[in-house]
Amino acid sequence: MYELLKALDYSHSMGIMHRDVKPHNVMIDHQMRKLRLIDWGLAEFYHPAQEYNVRVASRSYKGPELLVDYQMYDYSLDMWSLGCMLASMIFQKEPFFHGQDNYDQLVRIAKVLGTEELFSYLNKYHIELDTRFKDLLDPVLKGQPLSNSEGALAISSSTTT
Repeated sequence: MYELLKALDYSHSMGIMHRDVKPHNVMIDHQMRKLRLIDWGLAEFYHPAQEYNVRVASRSYKGPELLVDYQMYDYSLDMWSLGCMLASMIFQKEPFFHGQDNYDQLVRIAKVLGTEELFSYLNKYHIELDTRFKDLLDPVLKGQPLSNSEGALAISSSTTT
């Protein structure tokens, strides 16, 4: 994991977002003790305030910003994907978030992490949720946002599905 962090730190310091960090894009040479982050086909130089295509990354590793079609993302997209990989290793569930589509993916993330931060993020960037998201998140919300502690309790149920 440390070597992957170093690879991302280097690419980000060069102004490059990978935009497709996932286990299949990590090669390990055990004999040479080398790790390589491969498949830079979706990589892009980061420019503040630029809109980017949201059709990047594999669904299981997509950050919430992509799932709600927010185009002004940054390097944190790669860090979200790395976090999903780390959660997969810790909880021994690959992939950790496995939605059937982008809408289901966001609901699965909200069930684990809670909705408070999701809604504060949406408010901060003035992102209006598609009505399909609202319909899907409504059963999760039941009138009250899930807190992070409630989301932590959902981890055990999410690792069994």
